[in-house]
Amino acid sequence: MRDRRIDIVDETFIRASPGVVRASLDDRGWVAQVWPHLAPTVTRDRGLKGVRWAVTGQVVGEMEVWLEPFRDGVVVHHYVRGHRGPRAPRDVATRHTLRWKRAVHALKDRLEGAGPSSGASAL
Repeated sequence: MRDRRIDIVDETFIRASPGVVRASLDDRGWVAQVWPHLAPTVTRDRGLKGVRWAVTGQVVGEMEVWLEPFRDGVVVHHYVRGHRGPRAPRDVATRHTLRWKRAVHALKDRLEGAGPSSGASAL
């Protein structure tokens, strides 16, 4: 059962206010695009500090995005703790991480004005 454990930690700095970044977490469409393999249910709304979800699907457990103000922006911390769902591919953690990195970097590009980027096409 040990190989079924999922433990993901990621940090990305975005030069934008926590409120602007938080708006993406409130966008159900964006959340569904980023995590189509999960069914997230909010368990703790932390306001400008982020969101914690219970998740089912390819990962069963909990997921969090914590927003930490830092200098002229925010560090976006992403955590996933749980285990691989019964029908999940063996590499679900790698797939989840790559999908998240593409999405958070597309968000970073859009919010920092580094060029045209739509979260949907970047996924």
